[in-house]
Amino acid sequence: MQVTLDLPDDAFAKADAVAKQESRSLGSVLADLIRGMKPAAGPAFTPKPASGHRFPVAAGKPLTQAELDRLLEEDGLP
Repeated sequence: MQVTLDLPDDAFAKADAVAKQESRSLGSVLADLIRGMKPAAGPAFTPKPASGHRFPVAAGKPLTQAELDRLLEEDGLP
């Protein structure tokens, strides 16, 4: 699976150095690091489809466009 990550420069430099030193890809170094992590404390949240819906529906109040725009702006997204 391909993903895009936003890593701090120092974290990228360390992972990249390990990859080069061990003649491995950056992806394999990061995959091994993730596999070695402790499992999450609790079960992952997996919402189930609500009755009459094809997709999972989470409980809570809907976001307005203004709230969504504010959240995106806070995260530096368009």
